[in-house]
Amino acid sequence: MNSASNMNGVSLTPAGLALLKNRMVDIAREVNEISDEHLARLANVNTQVVHQYRKNRKSVTLQDSEKIEYAEVKASKKWTKPVLVTISGISKDTIDRMFDCERVRVNSIESVASALRVDPCDLVAASDKGKFGKIVNLSQDAEPKRNDEQQARSLFAHPFQTIIDHKTKDFVGREYVFTEITKFINSKTNGYFTIIGDPGMGKSTILAKYVQDTGCVAHFNVEQDGENRPDQFLESVCKQLIKKYQLPYSLPLPVDAKSDGVFLKDLLKEVAIKRNGKPVVIAVDALDEVDLSSQTNKNANILYLPRYLPNGIYFVTTIRRGVKVPLMTDSPQQIFNLIDYQDQSREDICTYIQNRVNGSRQLRQWIKEQDVTEDNFIDELATKSENNFMYLVHVLQDIEDRKYTDLNLTNLPKGLEKYYEFHWQRKGLNDKPRSNVKMKVVYHLATSRQPITCKLISDYTGETPLRVQDVLHEWLQFLHERPIQGEVCYSIYHRSYWEFLHNDERVKAAGVSLKEINKEKSDFLWKGLLGDE
Repeated sequence: MNSASNMNGVSLTPAGLALLKNRMVDIAREVNEISDEHLARLANVNTQVVHQYRKNRKSVTLQDSEKIEYAEVKASKKWTKPVLVTISGISKDTIDRMFDCERVRVNSIESVASALRVDPCDLVAASDKGKFGKIVNLSQDAEPKRNDEQQARSLFAHPFQTIIDHKTKDFVGREYVFTEITKFINSKTNGYFTIIGDPGMGKSTILAKYVQDTGCVAHFNVEQDGENRPDQFLESVCKQLIKKYQLPYSLPLPVDAKSDGVFLKDLLKEVAIKRNGKPVVIAVDALDEVDLSSQTNKNANILYLPRYLPNGIYFVTTIRRGVKVPLMTDSPQQIFNLIDYQDQSREDICTYIQNRVNGSRQLRQWIKEQDVTEDNFIDELATKSENNFMYLVHVLQDIEDRKYTDLNLTNLPKGLEKYYEFHWQRKGLNDKPRSNVKMKVVYHLATSRQPITCKLISDYTGETPLRVQDVLHEWLQFLHERPIQGEVCYSIYHRSYWEFLHNDERVKAAGVSLKEINKEKSDFLWKGLLGDE
């Protein structure tokens, strides 16, 4: 499919729209009519328990009854447009425009057709059918992208569901990556497939989408949240394997399961026997963010990943370019470097921008004010992005928020690093005298290994909670905001921004001392522990 046909777009015919709606009804019916075995897997209970439940709900425990009832509700959820948004990965605005028979991008039609298992050519006018290229089936032989069971399962929460949902919002393209993963799995008996790229190129997003589509076991290392130790990885993956493949182990895990990779190796051997000829994929994100200092055996592979893999076991991992980690294996390996696919990345970047423009009146208004065409806007911004999706996330949001009323398209910063510097300057942090409260709040976040509350930052800095909250609000686009034990906590969202803040020249220019900031935290904690003595 060429990019020109994608830009021009296509629209559903009335008959195509009717076919989509009928298919949504059919799939809802298929998902509803699930067997005892299927429902048992969804509810994570024994099949016999489901059989008893369907005969007499009072014959099973309250806990099992609640699990099954929840599974039934989720599995029978009708295929409405919001569900289609989740399954297809297309924005709500694009789905709405599609159902109004307005023109949308070719790949949007393809994504919806794939989710509903229909031929996209049946949805459009005869004159538009030639715009559709051959659709690659990513699931052939490898873990299936979607079958009826997975359609229902996709509505259940993965242990890393929050990350997956956030990363895959507005996801586009990357078929060339998924195709290579599938080829690797289909051609090798086992092995490690590693995706390499620079910060912001979308490594984690690609992995999150793969996990979303396949439902495979996965672990996401996040250094800024302190979720990057080997024991956390082992606990997470072992629990998922036990539940997914119904292995005969009770939780919590044995005491030594998290101390080295022996228990994981044993589980993989058992899973290899129970896999019924299907590949078993374990996705591991951000090997470069792993805390190797907490790994007791310094001679072992990173995260205690096995050197030898049973047949049918595959690891799909990501790591930033230029970082080396200890990983020795006698199994097949393939390195997939995103930097080698600039043309494909550029096309995905253009698709992403077009989708955002299609779904945003604010963006279309700004383009109109610039007196440029949409195609010119997309081409220029794609060039400025340097094929970096994180750059686009920030810049497009800033345009929507009317932060660039004094700038034109030519003046926008080029590249992610320049964007960070641009934002830093716009916030007045290069001014003299500079805002000490902003500096202290930002750098207390940057030096925290766990998400922290506004109140705790206030305690560390000595600033009022109101002033701290104002700074957090200003920096929200760079922060991950989440509730933990009933309190809202904050952390730096992306490692690239964390590294920007920790750059030696940046720290020096900011006039802060990381050593002094850490001492402030330590003094406060000791005071809380020992009082004023």
